[in-house]
Amino acid sequence: HNCQLASDLKDDPSDKPPCRGCSSNLVEPYIKCAECGPSPFLLCLQCFTRGFEFKKHESDHKYEIMTSDFPVLEPGWTAQEEMAVLEAVMDCGFGNWLDVAYQMRTKSKEECEAHYMKNFINNPLFSSTLLNLRQIEEARTAVTAIPFKRHHTTNTI
Repeated sequence: HNCQLASDLKDDPSDKPPCRGCSSNLVEPYIKCAECGPSPFLLCLQCFTRGFEFKKHESDHKYEIMTSDFPVLEPGWTAQEEMAVLEAVMDCGFGNWLDVAYQMRTKSKEECEAHYMKNFINNPLFSSTLLNLRQIEEARTAVTAIPFKRHHTTNTI
């Protein structure tokens, strides 16, 4: 099981900047200001509900709720799990479903194999699915009406 370390590192809070309000490590769900930039202006829910303001950031700015806990390709698989299974297959190698499941922790060997084959191998839109997964994830986290550019594809199923 030389591939299990990746999942231990995945929840490392240091890959996200801290909350701008209280400097705590951000845990999902957290808030991203849709108007401040270019570097992301992120707040924990506590600071957001208190109406924290800082320099150019005002409490009435549009915002996005950042979370990856929702289904993207099929019910029962969250966006977080989709990314995790792709990482696990890259780390452990295609076909090593026992190791993939061990790294995933939330899914069985059979679930990982069936899901991967259905959504990423036997899928004519495989490459676009892969490319769009992060974009879909980012777009779907926007709970308020924030415009985003949708790339229309002309693929027919």
